[in-house]
Amino acid sequence: MRLFLSRKQHMFALMVACIACAILAYAGVVGDNEMPASQGAADFISAVDMPAAGAWDVLSELNMVGVSNVEGPVIAIARECVALSVRGQPVPSATELIRSVSAIPEVEQALTRRSAGAFVTVVRNNSVRACVGSIWPRCANLAEEIAQSAREVAARDLRRPPIEPWELPTCEYAVSVVGRLERVSPDANWDPRAFGVFVRAGHRSGVILPGEALTHSKQLSWARDEAGIEPDEECEIYRFQTVKFGCSLDLGRGR
Repeated sequence: MRLFLSRKQHMFALMVACIACAILAYAGVVGDNEMPASQGAADFISAVDMPAAGAWDVLSELNMVGVSNVEGPVIAIARECVALSVRGQPVPSATELIRSVSAIPEVEQALTRRSAGAFVTVVRNNSVRACVGSIWPRCANLAEEIAQSAREVAARDLRRPPIEPWELPTCEYAVSVVGRLERVSPDANWDPRAFGVFVRAGHRSGVILPGEALTHSKQLSWARDEAGIEPDEECEIYRFQTVKFGCSLDLGRGR
């Protein structure tokens, strides 16, 4: 039996088909690009190089303003957000935090004009007490990104127990702002003090920041371990630079 449709029915059927195709395409994109967290933070990855230009601009701007000028406000924001989160108290907005630390206009602009991935590391007794962050920006600006990672580092580093209030007086802080990712070959070499490494295989990923390992091979091995990637398993390898603020680890005593 032949079925005859009116013009309106034809248009409606075409519209339904288009919507169905769009939904299927969207589902495919999300399924391919969603990845688990790195260092305990929530990341959404659409393409490795997409956020790179903005992140690189942020690093350039921070260096132009002067790391020494930015360091005080950045560490103050991280310290305040960690302390308030550990004590279960409300955390002010990043704008309020910047005003509270009396940042000069150039620093305020550098922290609010663009965004980039950022990690907050809490150090006690020269050991990493907690580290949480994201390779890719999740917030509208860098100040919000640092505040977000600082709130999460208090209790969301799943590899370590939550920070307790009694620990706060002996905690030190470091903030690493992430720059452009550069894909490298498995046999590439680099200075682990100047470059961090990001590895991924399918939905597994791991990050080691610059300065956390004494050697390039140890840095890559740790990143594979974090991701659950076997030593002989193929994976994508990226290196990146950061602008780092705050304390440093004594590498001679290990990670």
